[in-house]
Amino acid sequence: MFLVTGVIGLVAFITGPRIWPAGPDVPMPPANLLPGYIALSAIEALAFGFAVAFAIFGWPAIRGLSLGAPWLNKLLFITLCWFMGNWWMHDNLHMHNGFNMHGLLFIEIAFHMTMLACGVTLTIGLVRLAKRATAVSAT
Repeated sequence: MFLVTGVIGLVAFITGPRIWPAGPDVPMPPANLLPGYIALSAIEALAFGFAVAFAIFGWPAIRGLSLGAPWLNKLLFITLCWFMGNWWMHDNLHMHNGFNMHGLLFIEIAFHMTMLACGVTLTIGLVRLAKRATAVSAT
């Protein structure tokens, strides 16, 4: 997983600005803030790499959870992949979109609403796991 995370993260970091070039109205950050933006971009690219690695190697662990519903295991797996992997796309789209308010609304809806749905999925999964753990410890 470490190797896949690193390779995909590096590729994502390099290609992000090429896939989504900055909009013409996006200002260049001041020199003292540029390292922070670069670090944030690198971390998000690595998170995307981790999401890809998890998508490749993580299913057996999630499939084995006793959540009481196979559909919830699948939804939890997708949720975890999206939860870690969306930030790279999200921030690059913000830079590409610039100050276009119409585009910004679509970005916010697409990413923030799906993240809210991910939160609900994680909550349902955790509650089911907690109930099962409590039932097992009570026996």
